[in-house]
Amino acid sequence: MEKVRAIVFRRLTDADFFNINKPSGTESRGGGQSYIDIPITAVSSIQWTKFFQGIKAGITSDGPKWDFKVHSLGVGNFQTVTIGQRRSATFSIRSQKLLSRQSNRVYAWHPEYTKFPKPADNTKREHIYNLVIYLVSLENGQYWAGWFQTSRPEADWPINDALNDMFQKHEDIIEECSDILFDPTDAEWPFRISQSRSRRVIESESTVIPPKKKDEDELVKELFGEDEDIDADTQPKKKEEIRNIIVRNYRAVRLLKELYGGKCQVTGEQLTFKKRNGVLYSEVHHLIPVGKGGSDSLLNVIVVSPLIHKMLHFAAVSSIDLRKIKDNKLVIKINERDYTITWHPNHTAIIERSMRGS
Repeated sequence: MEKVRAIVFRRLTDADFFNINKPSGTESRGGGQSYIDIPITAVSSIQWTKFFQGIKAGITSDGPKWDFKVHSLGVGNFQTVTIGQRRSATFSIRSQKLLSRQSNRVYAWHPEYTKFPKPADNTKREHIYNLVIYLVSLENGQYWAGWFQTSRPEADWPINDALNDMFQKHEDIIEECSDILFDPTDAEWPFRISQSRSRRVIESESTVIPPKKKDEDELVKELFGEDEDIDADTQPKKKEEIRNIIVRNYRAVRLLKELYGGKCQVTGEQLTFKKRNGVLYSEVHHLIPVGKGGSDSLLNVIVVSPLIHKMLHFAAVSSIDLRKIKDNKLVIKINERDYTITWHPNHTAIIERSMRGS
């Protein structure tokens, strides 16, 4: 993972969404909007210059502009995109109108490349909620584009005060990034938090490996193929700074949810729903809560639907004895009703290995 230098983000308005998607001739006046504006009050010319550190600016009658190569989360290819001052009050991301011969829509924001939202009818205005696009400048000189559509971060998204601005503000630049790392394999939320200096990985542009969906064998190998402490009673790791900070294993949580395809280990696809990006929404339940010493180890977590998660926290739940798992299944009682937790065979195997060692 690389260190983040800066993040520029913008929340799209209804007008933005309509104008960059509408066909020419939809309205009697105006052919659409080919740009996405970012006010200079949010990101100044000096801040853009720092954002594009190492890239020589071109000069236009309106002001500076930069042509830069940007990689898109979830897409293998990169492209050259232009950002420049369009008038005294704004800088703009150019050529973003979808239905145009000159279109150069950023791949991450293109509905044919990702699950980026598109209008049901591009000739009509509609409300678009909490759709945020962002550009990331990395310390290694790469630029990445991504997006999300939510009013608040999901439970397993690493967040600090700086990243929280992306959910609170309309547009801005985040420059306090000393503890923010970037994982290009996670198109949903690529940001990680680190309190220590990360190992720097230098990678030439020609050797960038595009993110791809892992098959089950790859997930199994990545999740279960490494030696790690899987004891459910293990205390979460802590780092001493001003205060003790619990270091969460977000990678294991994300991979485990991907292994189960977002399905609940108790109810499958029932009681859950698809997010706007088409992926089933799921949560991870800690059999021993983190606040009571439980860890993110694979022994201590199961993937569940939001309702089952709340039931496991607040309903009357029988004891869960992992030693009684049989054929990858364990029957428990919630409010005196039988429910069955089902584990992936490799998930069961790592639990059984731990049981033999205890």
